[in-house]
Order: sequence, then C-alpha cells, then structure tokens
Amino acid sequence: MDTSARLKALIADLFKCDPSRLGDDAGPGTVPGWDSLGHVTLIAAVQKEFGKDVPLEDAIAVESIADLVRVLDGV
Repeated sequence: MDTSARLKALIADLFKCDPSRLGDDAGPGTVPGWDSLGHVTLIAAVQKEFGKDVPLEDAIAVESIADLVRVLDGV
C-alpha cells in the first residue's frame, strides 16, 4: 500500500469517514473533525503509524493529504 492509501485509511479511521471520499486535496476544511485539535491528533497518529518524525514547521504547513504525503515521502 502506498503512502497516500495508508494515509487515507488512517485519516478515515481517525475521523470516521469514508476513505473513498478522501481526495489528495482533502484537508481541514473538507474533512469533518480535522480541526486544530484533530490536526495535532492526526500528526501524532501519522508519526506512530509511519515511524517518522514530522518536524513542527512541516506539521504546521500541512493543509491537505497531498501535503502530508510530500512530508512523509521526503519530497
């Protein structure tokens, strides 16, 4: 499973939504529950799931699933 698919599955589980409705552009404005507290929870879950540290400046800059994929893949 690629990073995007793993991330969408994690987000769907965390925010209780349908992963098939999560596009790469989905983010805090389009995913119910992905607010400021949800964002912190998501970053913590991502770090645990992927075993990677997400630097604070990168975590703050994430505005979509695509942004988070870029951070995780080191692009």
